[in-house]
Amino acid sequence: MRSTRLALLIPATVAVFVMSGCDDGDRPVASGGAGAATTAPAAVPSATATGAPAMDAATKAACTAIDKDIQAALKKVAAAEKIGPPAGHSAVSAQYSAGAASLYANAFTSSTTVNDAVKKVATAMSDLADTWATAPKKAPSKAPLTTAVKQLDTACSAT
Repeated sequence: MRSTRLALLIPATVAVFVMSGCDDGDRPVASGGAGAATTAPAAVPSATATGAPAMDAATKAACTAIDKDIQAALKKVAAAEKIGPPAGHSAVSAQYSAGAASLYANAFTSSTTVNDAVKKVATAMSDLADTWATAPKKAPSKAPLTTAVKQLDTACSAT
């Protein structure tokens, strides 16, 4: 089962590395002329009433995408749980692994708080995948996943 999870995580990791090299267009383009005008630096996000920095649009978009990924993964997990043992154990494990892998596609934002929260959700999903892969006698607790999702919601709602 670890090889399946690894097979799912490798393409996601490669995609993240490829995307990290992409230019988002915010940097000034160097020109060959000596009299080239310089561009103003990007605006720093303003502070909210609580003094915390405002979340940028890219992070908000990532939070929305991550929430959709989590909901889709949990929906697929619920469908896989209906299969029942023994095939259902593998199906549930695979869905949790796929859900964790899909989170990493949107996980790298400018907010370290959001990044850490996404990592906790992905880790909780991976842990559940590992537990389901061992064919447990009863369904494992989803409490760590629920807690991690709540922390992510809190991190994403800090605007």
